[in-house]
Amino acid sequence: MPHPPVLRAIRLAVDTLRKAGHTVVEWQPYKHGYAVVLMGSIFTADGGEDLRNALALSGEPPIPQIEPLLGPGATRLELNTVWDIQSKKYKYQQEYLAIWQEISHVDGWIHPVAPHAAIKHNNSKYYGYTAVVNLLDWPAVALPVTFADKETDGNDATYKGISPLDTEIHNDYDADIYHGAPVSVQVIGRRLQEEYVIGLAEQIGIALSL
Repeated sequence: MPHPPVLRAIRLAVDTLRKAGHTVVEWQPYKHGYAVVLMGSIFTADGGEDLRNALALSGEPPIPQIEPLLGPGATRLELNTVWDIQSKKYKYQQEYLAIWQEISHVDGWIHPVAPHAAIKHNNSKYYGYTAVVNLLDWPAVALPVTFADKETDGNDATYKGISPLDTEIHNDYDADIYHGAPVSVQVIGRRLQEEYVIGLAEQIGIALSL
């Protein structure tokens, strides 16, 4: 579950569009947990070789977020395994496209960029919101919506996480630390609709500024 400022940004975008006369429907995510795991397999298919080569150019140490990708468990996948992963990716893309096509009146999708506003240094723990879109190979625009506000974005002490990671991310939220941090949402469209998605984001931005 996203932090309170992100939830407010989503609500603000949705409410603004509805006030402008647009129809907004709730979108049910399809197998996003599966997609995140699949994307992780693609990221690590080379056993971290590309990351090591990039780091070697400067001699810099890896940041904490990518250290697990370079550890002893980072092994190169065999070719047949890579092809199997690619086949699963293609099947997932086809399944998600079929779901979108069943709802023919949907022009775009408003989605979090991350579970948090601009992140505290070295504290990023979940990339699933963008990983799913990248796995689908759909165009997306990150649209600034608002800023975190400690007066309105208080933490929900009664929230029960749906997983250990969800609980950890929820507990990371500190209204005082995040106060004033920018918050964005993603505007997502279907493949090869880059210009259309940019236009959608522009119209949402105009509506938010009124």
